Amino acid sequence: MKKYIGIVLSLTIILGCADNKKQEKLLLDSVIAVHDKVMANDEHLMKNKMLLDSLVKNVPDINDSAKVCLKLVDDADGAMSDWMHKFDVENKGKSHQEIIDYLSDQKKKIAAIDVQISNAITESDKYLTPNKK
Repeated sequence: MKKYIGIVLSLTIILGCADNKKQEKLLLDSVIAVHDKVMANDEHLMKNKMLLDSLVKNVPDINDSAKVCLKLVDDADGAMSDWMHKFDVENKGKSHQEIIDYLSDQKKKIAAIDVQISNAITESDKYLTPNKK
């Protein structure tokens, strides 16, 4: 009987750990999914950034709207770059709860960056569309 209790306890511990790892992986996958969506918009953001940068540098009497749009685009690009440099995918030495808390926080941050990038693209597109030559 004691033998069976030991086996049941061992299986419970193993399955509990596997469930924790699965939960961590699912949360990490959801963070990466948002990241991938943001990166899909990054090319558009960079094109607008190059156009705005060129306008601001080469058109002497450019209006302030171009500079405001360029700042929005630069800030969004910088936020994404900062997030990517600070993101720790490995989480070595952290407890399950610390990993869940970290990934949940990172998901909120990358979602906010997604909104920031979308807004920067929308505003810069509005400015650039009538100004494209």
